[in-house]
Amino acid sequence: MRRVGALLHQIGYGLLSSYQDYRAMYTWRSWLFGWMARLLCQVLFFSMVGQAIGSAAAQDYMALGNAVILGPLGALGVVSSSVGERRGGTLQFLLLSRNGPFPVMMSRGLYWAADGIVTSCVALVLLRWMLGVEVRPVMLPVCFLLQILITLSGYCMALSLAGISLRWPESRMYLTAGATIVWMTFAGVNTAPPRTGAGDAIASVLPVTHGLRAMRAVVAGDAVPLTAVVAECGVLLLWGTVSWLALTGSLRHQIRVGTLDLR
Repeated sequence: MRRVGALLHQIGYGLLSSYQDYRAMYTWRSWLFGWMARLLCQVLFFSMVGQAIGSAAAQDYMALGNAVILGPLGALGVVSSSVGERRGGTLQFLLLSRNGPFPVMMSRGLYWAADGIVTSCVALVLLRWMLGVEVRPVMLPVCFLLQILITLSGYCMALSLAGISLRWPESRMYLTAGATIVWMTFAGVNTAPPRTGAGDAIASVLPVTHGLRAMRAVVAGDAVPLTAVVAECGVLLLWGTVSWLALTGSLRHQIRVGTLDLR
């Protein structure tokens, strides 16, 4: 129990520091009229692509997909912020954490996931007003819960990429851009996810794919597909395990061989 208490204490302080980091990044004006407005423009842009195709169904499909993907895309910020820990000289203190570096690094970057959840949920609420996408108010709580699951799943994948970027800091922008392209291509954001071959195999282990399928079913007025929800939970556990292995393995390897240059 003492060890669990120490772990929760560590995570709690990690969350507190992540909140302070986020406060230093934005004021409410810069967040609302800068960051949030930019993300809503992204949703509007892709929905207009669907409108240009001449299909209302395509417009709704792309609008919903791009509102949902805001959460995982926002969570990718942890890749660059983890490199910032290294270059800012705070990584050496995180390595001394009693329960290892993973809990504190996971909690310190959670503001990226929280931001992604808030922005995507705001976009979901505004879809009906902006584009006429029928999202029934009674189903919004279910949509919000699905969005939390999708974003946390994407955050676990982002932590895995952070483990790579800590070893090769120059790779951080390539990793985030690559993850964005993979999600937009295979997860069913703008077009239906692949159903056969290697594309289907990639889509099945990606965050977003199964959760977005569940979200589309809920918005369409169907029952929540439990198989898709369970599959998304499985993907979250998969990437959570990968992120723990990637972060701890990368740091331990660099410490062992003496290549952890904190600059």
